[in-house]
Amino acid sequence: MKQFFSLLAICVFLNYSSDAQDSSYVINGFLEKIRSGTMYLNIYESGKTFKDSIAVNDGKFQFIGFVASPYFATLTMPERHNDYFTFYIEPGTMEISGRGDSLKLMSVKGSLVNSDDKLYKARMKQVTQWEENDSKIYEQAYKDKNRHVMDSLDEVDNEILAAKRQIVAAFVKDYPKSMRGAMAIVENYSYYAEVSDVEPLYNELDPFIQNSPKGKEIKKMIDTYAKVAIGKPAPDITQYTPDSSQLSLSSLKGKYVLIDFWASWCGPCRRENPNVVAAYKQFKDKGFTVFGVSYDTKKDRWKKAISDDHLDWNQVSDLQGWQNSTSGEYGIKAIPSNVLVDKNGVIIAKNIFGDKLTDKLKEVLN
Repeated sequence: MKQFFSLLAICVFLNYSSDAQDSSYVINGFLEKIRSGTMYLNIYESGKTFKDSIAVNDGKFQFIGFVASPYFATLTMPERHNDYFTFYIEPGTMEISGRGDSLKLMSVKGSLVNSDDKLYKARMKQVTQWEENDSKIYEQAYKDKNRHVMDSLDEVDNEILAAKRQIVAAFVKDYPKSMRGAMAIVENYSYYAEVSDVEPLYNELDPFIQNSPKGKEIKKMIDTYAKVAIGKPAPDITQYTPDSSQLSLSSLKGKYVLIDFWASWCGPCRRENPNVVAAYKQFKDKGFTVFGVSYDTKKDRWKKAISDDHLDWNQVSDLQGWQNSTSGEYGIKAIPSNVLVDKNGVIIAKNIFGDKLTDKLKEVLN
């Protein structure tokens, strides 16, 4: 599947959290052809963007601050539209320089993460090109409203994700002491994954990386996936319905229940909704129902999507978006996602869409 900004088959949220004491960073910058101006630093940390700015004097600029671990960052200048430098900021001192013709052409020295990122990107190059081409096809199909083409790309997305994960696994094995490897695990296994996918990679990591904030984040992922694994009781969910009354998942025991994580603003979710509607109509009289959990923040938009898509089953939300209480408990970092539970509330399947959902329901209900 494609990731949130480039991946169109799912909507993804990656929360790069950390719990270690902050460490200082220093960025010493130099631009040969830009003598003055203002440089902006944007750090994307834990779902938030931290911004800083500094004057460029005689081509030089310097940022000083604190980060607990590496985070994605950009350098921009207000007069340079669509021209920006992307890199990973990490504790320590790094040198960023360039001619100034284009910020995108700057380079970094003194950073292990950015050096390892070059190795990682080189291995990922063919898959990245594959994903970019796939995205262009999807974008055109979206403009043409060609649902058949969009649906046909879902399986391609699965193939791309599988190819990425193969590269990540090989990279981690070859570079167990690389923080970039740990970051790649977080990027590619924070959604649609199980303990059996992630734990072997975690075990490959050097103990120093395991004990870093990124390593602890991976361990937390493993613990969450273990708690909501197939065969485990589904954690109860109690949130509010569109009419502001409380409803709990546990109140539906005695039926097979598809816990459907979605949002009105998520295009891939809206495309999947007709499949869920068809399954609901086919099996609702055989002991099956759906429990929708929305990652919306606007109640009116949520209610309108329920009506427009004919979602005639129980719906709840806490209207906290990606901060929905189920995100941490169920490990939901991508939507659409779903969990199928049996009459006793035990998880029997996860992330089954389209025909796979129908086939599974036929298996357990017929």
